[in-house]
Amino acid sequence: MKNHQFEAFYQVMLTGSMTEAARKIGRTQPAVSTTIKTLEAHLGFALFDRTATGLKPRVEAQVMFERLRPVMEQLHDIERNMIQLAPNFMPRMSIIAANNVATHLVPSRIAPLATDGQAVRIMDGSSSRILSAMEAQQYDIAITDEGLGTLPTESPLYESERFEVPMFAVFPRGLIDVPPGGSVGPDALRGQRICSLYYEHGTGRRLSDMFGRPQVEFQNFYTMACYALHSGSVALVDYITCTTVAALNAGNVRADWRRLEGPQMSVYHLLRPRYRPRSALIDRCHAILREAMREHAKA
Repeated sequence: MKNHQFEAFYQVMLTGSMTEAARKIGRTQPAVSTTIKTLEAHLGFALFDRTATGLKPRVEAQVMFERLRPVMEQLHDIERNMIQLAPNFMPRMSIIAANNVATHLVPSRIAPLATDGQAVRIMDGSSSRILSAMEAQQYDIAITDEGLGTLPTESPLYESERFEVPMFAVFPRGLIDVPPGGSVGPDALRGQRICSLYYEHGTGRRLSDMFGRPQVEFQNFYTMACYALHSGSVALVDYITCTTVAALNAGNVRADWRRLEGPQMSVYHLLRPRYRPRSALIDRCHAILREAMREHAKA
């Protein structure tokens, strides 16, 4: 069986029509019809019932389609990625980041770069989604948290730089009596309603080991901080969240935050694909985001 036979069959199943399938793959309807008949002859059975109203896939066609679909989707994805590697293909500057970073830090820092007409795409995603996208060379820059496990920092497909951002307790002002500049630990937070990342997350697991399992678990820091400030609770977040709360909730809530005792850190990785085309603007954007992560790591 040939690749063009698989493609023709796949498109006929998707569109339900040889005419539409031919249009999708840039061939004529008779050519697609002949390809399908050749495929059926090779298999030794018919894939479709030809009726007056059109094609009706047989059971054999449905089984073959379900087996073939993930393979074709992967091949098409590879094709799209390879097209993006062409030197003249750079329609926009693309950034993908963990939700907490994409909420305020990334858009606020790169805003000046987008004012001269440069198209920019900012997406967020889980660590596994971000790693997969960077391995496929789909984005120019990425910032990911550690997610559910240890990130592979050594890869032939992307460059990686690690940042450790200090952890803080965020709470409504006056909820906890802590001297200015003082840090807080389990004793200071005893009796408070604690919010933290879900236990399966690397950071969430370490916080649970120190402070106990939280009453409310969240997928990302910023929504957790908003909940804590409006419910009289304490959110265990990183310094990126503190600056985000200060910027996006100024004047709306009376927020306070204190650094957590001990070496509590939230881990991030700044990633760049090795084989995606680069430009002076992308290099500048990468430098800006690297400096932003360094600032927060030194909090």
